[in-house]
Amino acid sequence: MARVNTLLFLIVVALSVVALIDCLATDRARVRSFPRGAWAVLIMLCPIAGAIAWFRGGRITSATDIHATPGPRGPIGPDDDPEFVRQLAEAIRNR
Repeated sequence: MARVNTLLFLIVVALSVVALIDCLATDRARVRSFPRGAWAVLIMLCPIAGAIAWFRGGRITSATDIHATPGPRGPIGPDDDPEFVRQLAEAIRNR
């Protein structure tokens, strides 16, 4: 039983250390939800839950996550849409 407890302890420590290093090494622009310092404190106070939360939702990992952040969702006006401008130029040429 002592071996199982030791193994579980080592797994928790390794998970926490990897999550903490990843958190501190991640660029500020790629950190989501909380500041990086708050994530580090969460990982240290709740090793299992904090590390899992960091890997699941604390950092932006792909291009689809970057586009999921709040912001403008497309062209603001018709002049900003390249497809609209192209269609308008074709319509004027074909007159």
